[in-house]
Amino acid sequence: MKVDMALLKQLRDATLAPLKECKEALVEANGNLDEAKEVLRKKGMNKAGKKADRETNEGLVKVEKKADKIVALKLLCETDFVAKNEAFAEFMDTLIEKISTDVTTAVASKEELDAGLVEELKNMIAEFVGKIGENVQLGDVIVSTENAYVYNHPGNKVASIIFFEGDNEEVAKEVALQVAAMNPTYLDFDAVPSEDIKKMETEFREELLKSGKPENIVDQIVKGKINKSLADYVLLEQAYIRDGAKKIKEIIPADFKVTAYKRIAIQ
Repeated sequence: MKVDMALLKQLRDATLAPLKECKEALVEANGNLDEAKEVLRKKGMNKAGKKADRETNEGLVKVEKKADKIVALKLLCETDFVAKNEAFAEFMDTLIEKISTDVTTAVASKEELDAGLVEELKNMIAEFVGKIGENVQLGDVIVSTENAYVYNHPGNKVASIIFFEGDNEEVAKEVALQVAAMNPTYLDFDAVPSEDIKKMETEFREELLKSGKPENIVDQIVKGKINKSLADYVLLEQAYIRDGAKKIKEIIPADFKVTAYKRIAIQ
């Protein structure tokens, strides 16, 4: 069968599939464009199954405000080359739109998504895998309706969300930049697990007593050592990235409170 070149171009533009596969699909579909698309879709899903075990260490992250909610997504692929492809970024936007439309309640992880939506997303990803020829996997998914500031670092490898009380978006922005840049583990000292604190107390106390420090001052020294050791990991205690002489808690006014934060990144 002779393939219509105009149809071939249409199919190629619509599916991004290799030219050879587009031609074969049109032949199999007897020149019917819609049927050829279905042929390619099925082949793409078959390819996705074969590629599913490949490592996905690259990708993009993105957080968007959509009407009354925030949607954050990490989409993983095999190579940075594909991650930088415009089609990959556009597909990510399509997934974000789908999640925003279908999810009506807060979601802290992809495991909390409705099973029906998960299946739809898997099918969408499988078709896309057939087009680009790499394994693609859904990473982190967050949906929230809380008051928050979102930050996407240029290049879309790191993003952050700051949940806060108050209306000072400039402060929220600075905290979001801090989270993206410094990757804190805890919001404040109260968030540090008590067992970790006790372990540090024991280690520092033994060390100080062995060094001959008087027992009556050991407790105060231990407290200072713990605070210093944790400073880099506790957001509010971290040195402010724009002014190392200040801690993050010192740039936050009394009428503003960080209630939580999220950082999403391609490691």
